[in-house]
Amino acid sequence: MVITLRQQLPNLLGILSSLCFFFGSFLFLPAFAAYATAGVWCFVAGSLIMFTIYLMNIKDGQ
Repeated sequence: MVITLRQQLPNLLGILSSLCFFFGSFLFLPAFAAYATAGVWCFVAGSLIMFTIYLMNIKDGQ
């Protein structure tokens, strides 16, 4: 069974969004307070990626 990129894309995007949330959360620590705005943008990017995954799943009827 061959798995196409279209089938794997939601999984790959899920990993990317998790990484955005993971690294974004570090930017809220006191040691990185100067980068808090970047942390917010990481969370926004992660949220948009998750939204895209959900739209893909709806389109595919999953």
